[in-house]
Amino acid sequence: MAKKYITTPIYYINANPHLGHAYASIAADILARYYRKKGEKVYFLTGTDEHGAKNALVAEKEGISPQEFADRQSKKFAKISKVVNLSNDDFIRTTDPRHEKIVREFIQKLYDKKFIYKKEYEGWYCIGCEEFKTEKDLVDGCCPVHKTKAVKQKEENWFFKLSKFQGKIKDLIEKDKIKILPKERKNEILGKINLGLEDISISRTGVSWGVKVPWDEKQTVYVWVDALLNYYSAPIIFGKYEFWPPDIHFVGKEIMWFHAIIWPAILLAAEESLPKIIFVHGLFSVDGHKMSKSIGNVIDPKEMKDEFGTDAVRYYVMREISFGEDGDVSVARIKERYNNDLAAGLGNLVQRVLSMVVRYKVKVEKLPPACKRLSAAMAGRASSFQQEKIHNLTESFKFQEALVEIWKEIARINKEIADTQPWQLAKDGEDKELEEFLKTKYCEILAIADLVEPYLPETAEKIKNQAKTLKPVPIFQKIE
Repeated sequence: MAKKYITTPIYYINANPHLGHAYASIAADILARYYRKKGEKVYFLTGTDEHGAKNALVAEKEGISPQEFADRQSKKFAKISKVVNLSNDDFIRTTDPRHEKIVREFIQKLYDKKFIYKKEYEGWYCIGCEEFKTEKDLVDGCCPVHKTKAVKQKEENWFFKLSKFQGKIKDLIEKDKIKILPKERKNEILGKINLGLEDISISRTGVSWGVKVPWDEKQTVYVWVDALLNYYSAPIIFGKYEFWPPDIHFVGKEIMWFHAIIWPAILLAAEESLPKIIFVHGLFSVDGHKMSKSIGNVIDPKEMKDEFGTDAVRYYVMREISFGEDGDVSVARIKERYNNDLAAGLGNLVQRVLSMVVRYKVKVEKLPPACKRLSAAMAGRASSFQQEKIHNLTESFKFQEALVEIWKEIARINKEIADTQPWQLAKDGEDKELEEFLKTKYCEILAIADLVEPYLPETAEKIKNQAKTLKPVPIFQKIE
């Protein structure tokens, strides 16, 4: 049986979770549900990144310990997983002592293999990024991401020989042995590699909130190395090592460098297997502005779920933006999508078909099991029902395009009902034609339920339950 190991980035807990955090998780969940539905074994991992100076500073401002802060924030992210109905198998926390032990063992292995050395380093450090910056990275002395002044730091740290792996990583990426998607992200990474890779500091002397370096406990492991190792530690901790190495990492483009360069390098140094695909999704703004607490435009997934329902949240973020590209979201567009696509589109279709099946006493209980797969014998138009195309789009991470195709099928079926006018067939006494038509539509809505299941799991279950019990009720209530 085929296996898939799928991960989200683990989320940094310095701020509360928002819709941006849910984005990659929903994409990973869609793929996990899709492969499970195909009969494959899936290990789906998410979690929280809890060490580092940034978290320690926030905890200090709140007057609590870093561990208390981590415990509180991690629970919030775990709750968001429930809000958007993730089917993750495990939730990893980097403050888990089992993870910390594995990090220490891994780093020790790199040290023993002579890939780590000590040197003094002076540079510009952004606490927001938890990363040293070069002069050319800064804009007027500020981090271009966080818009805050970088701090000059001078430390004697432990360095990893990243430069030693430049040629190997370049070759792996060029030949798609580590496949970076979309293609423009692959080209971007190769461009940075061609500029030259420098050795990186993998420890900090001024950061106490972290995993102690095993041979030098005055220093802590660089938070990014600690965080990346969650993908390696989790299968060991939770007894899922059969799934190693990762098949698909979903990450945002702001952390692509760590996943596409540092992560493969430390795995190569440790002689471990490498991830197969790193898919880099885009970022989105809200009404044309970057999502920010300071301007009050942060979208809370729980508030969206309370107003529209879980599946509406999942549908909107995947349908509104082509996965892999940047995009813009708005509450007005959420309502529009909900009313037009979900209530008037899918919900209306299901209620129309099932109501007519009940009204005209169509004996759908005698349909063969092949109905659920929309066999050519039952539908008579399998070539027009784009199941294979939709499956291929899902496997290619083209989630928006897959949803567009599904909704084309919904529009087609609605149009065929309007054109055929089954109510007129009933008036004219065309009982056999009416029965065959409604049986076909019944099969088609079950096929639609199968196609939307990875995307809208609750909705798919409602459609199947209503089809089984023949008690049609509105799945989506229109919002005035």
